[in-house]
Amino acid sequence: MFSPVVGARPHCRRTLLSTLLLAALSGAAGWSQSALAAGSGTAKTYNIPAGPLGKTLSTFALDAGIAVSFEPALTEGLRSDGVAGNLPARDAAARLLAGSGLEMVARADGTYTLRKLALRPDGSNAGLPAITVAAAAERSVTTEGSGSYTTRATGAATRMALSLRETPQSVSVIGRQQIADQNLMTLADVLRQTPGIVADRLDERVTFSSRGFALNTMIDGVPTLSFNTIAGESSMVSTVMYDRVEVVRGAAGLLNGVGSPGGSINLVRKRPGTEFAGHVTAGAGSWNRYNLEADLGGSLNAAGTLRGRMVASHTDGDSFIDGKQQSEDVFYGIVEADLSRDTLLSAGYEYQRTAVKGANFGQSPLFYADGSATHLPRAFNSSAPWSTWNMTTERVFVNLDQRFDSGWRLKVDAAYAKNRRERYSADLWLYPGNISPTANTGTVQVADNPADSSNKSLDVYATGPFSLFGRTHEAVAGFNINQYNYGYSNSGAVRNAFDRRPVNIFDLGAVAQPNFSYPLNQFSGNTEEKAFYGALRFKPFDALSVLIGGRLSWYENNTFQRFWTNNTNGALVTIKPVKEGEVFTPYAGIVYDINKEYSVYASYTDIFQPNTVRDASNQIIAPRRGTNTEFGIKGEHWGGKLNTSFAVFETQEDNAVETDTGAPLLPDGTVPSRAVKGARSQGFETTIAGEAATGLQLMAGYTYSSKHSNKDVLLNPTYPRRLVRVATSYRFPGSWSKLTVGGNLSYQSSIYYDETYSAKRACQGGLTLIGLMARYEFSKQLSLALNIENLTDKYYYTGLGGYNGYTYGNPRNAWLKATYRF
Repeated sequence: MFSPVVGARPHCRRTLLSTLLLAALSGAAGWSQSALAAGSGTAKTYNIPAGPLGKTLSTFALDAGIAVSFEPALTEGLRSDGVAGNLPARDAAARLLAGSGLEMVARADGTYTLRKLALRPDGSNAGLPAITVAAAAERSVTTEGSGSYTTRATGAATRMALSLRETPQSVSVIGRQQIADQNLMTLADVLRQTPGIVADRLDERVTFSSRGFALNTMIDGVPTLSFNTIAGESSMVSTVMYDRVEVVRGAAGLLNGVGSPGGSINLVRKRPGTEFAGHVTAGAGSWNRYNLEADLGGSLNAAGTLRGRMVASHTDGDSFIDGKQQSEDVFYGIVEADLSRDTLLSAGYEYQRTAVKGANFGQSPLFYADGSATHLPRAFNSSAPWSTWNMTTERVFVNLDQRFDSGWRLKVDAAYAKNRRERYSADLWLYPGNISPTANTGTVQVADNPADSSNKSLDVYATGPFSLFGRTHEAVAGFNINQYNYGYSNSGAVRNAFDRRPVNIFDLGAVAQPNFSYPLNQFSGNTEEKAFYGALRFKPFDALSVLIGGRLSWYENNTFQRFWTNNTNGALVTIKPVKEGEVFTPYAGIVYDINKEYSVYASYTDIFQPNTVRDASNQIIAPRRGTNTEFGIKGEHWGGKLNTSFAVFETQEDNAVETDTGAPLLPDGTVPSRAVKGARSQGFETTIAGEAATGLQLMAGYTYSSKHSNKDVLLNPTYPRRLVRVATSYRFPGSWSKLTVGGNLSYQSSIYYDETYSAKRACQGGLTLIGLMARYEFSKQLSLALNIENLTDKYYYTGLGGYNGYTYGNPRNAWLKATYRF
């Protein structure tokens, strides 16, 4: 029994008829069957508050001038976030229905009805054309424009578009609103606010870890090796190109079978909308920094079936470190074409160049030769002023997204990335510690150290519903391959040896930049990873979901070295190849709904991760293997506007690696590692994300994680065992609604490092950092925002022990940015 028809104001009938006629004449991409789709190019202002889904749909139908009928049972108990802003009707409908599991479809009589996204087993809804094409469906899960610190759905762990509550792993999503509010300009900024993540700075490089293990990187859900090299530094990645960053904590064994037990980082690109929209931003910050940004996009044809978006950004300025300047140029462009109502083709290009002058390679010394602490100035630079570190990344990608009336989806993603690094420097050499406490003399290593790499990736997968025993379930199956090549080398100003010179550590500029005439060594390699993966999500009954799946992987790595002797090209040395074939990584998860708000879950996955570091005999250490288990409870409140979670976890691993202290340096000058058998990481965490109260957005988490060897020795003592992350913003109500205030807080427990040569211990106690933000909207178009970092101006290590030294974190600093929106 259908509910009474709603909508269809008499004065709107003529407009509706005109829209239908225009659509029939245009014949654009099969949209002529849907008045709502055909009218999607005409934007309208909506201001529909959150509430029961049935009520918000009725209000929408009246505003849009259409008739919508549906079974009341379909919307019973469901809520909508509402919709506000100037939007095409199609986009407004998609936002109202986001996360409901329903879609709006056209009927033969020109009215509309609702149906479940998965077709009923009897096929009763077959043949009704959905108003949402692939592009609109993709946009419905974006965070941009939502104003929320959470998300309705993510496929970061399973490839299936599941809510956070339905995903049987720990997942945090840092969306566009939080990125903008908290001024998170790089991936390193984002991950410093992500619950459970440790960002440890070496020099210009930052490593990311969760639960004591490194994280893999994906782009739009596709694993990539383009950051697995010194030529591609993930921490420098600009956020201007991305809608959100999805972080899975714990082994992401289904999509990253050749991956880390720490989890994965998924960068999700911005997509174009149907209407022209965008913004320009100009900002000024401490240390003579400035930023210019433009982001424009919309339809490229009248029908809205061809869309584009362009993002460009330039940042430049000094640093609190003496003689250091950094600039960044970013360009991102994407074009989408609806080849049909259900077929979306996308292609795009990314470019980023980050240039650092006075760049650091290595760290500042902790101790003098006599074991006394150095107590160097905060602005001390451990590299010569002419030291350079320039990174360039270019990436092209093509995506094909095909949806079928059965509810299935086929997606193909192909990408090619090229990284280049220009690096030359004179850096303090901290092996062994030999800096005089009286004369302040030490040693610098002078070198030219360029690097390059390329990565080709392809991912093909299909996902959709299927019927079994009278119930609807979901499945995903896919294949991906990564081919990765890299090379780097060292040259110096002396023959057949590393160029190391005595220097006063407070006058590194006295070392002139030489001609790097003599090649010293060269390293190269290639890696190929390929895998088949699949999973089934069974629904034995409404309250229970069971996920089972796995990944079958093949891995091969070849490494080559060449050393120069007497300035002649030495023999090529081949490191023993690492090959692993048909490695099966199982994945299992179960989610049980206790009630309408809470679910309990458990998950299990195996670990398989080839090592890339070498032992004291210069051989690659055998792959890491182990298991990861997790149990928890998740909450979804106020229709998904707020998500909460609590989890306990344990990871067991063989062939974990640690620094082989005391062993001689390898031929390339790096420190060897050694395998650790029976490493164990365990702990618990709790998170909250979303709208905690009217106008109050919140992302917060507490994590305890401890990693020990089988002899109960603490591993990674430079990583804090306790973490608190909080980021929040509050928009005042009523006449103060133009003002938004907020901030962030980061706490970590104490860390320590035992210096290799002096055996002295460097410690840092518990650390709390506070940031503030405020934004005032002078109009719908113009706003001004202020962000302050490290409000109390704490001195702290942002990296400790990575190169036998330390790196200081940023002092108190501020950014002021003005944004004009179109």
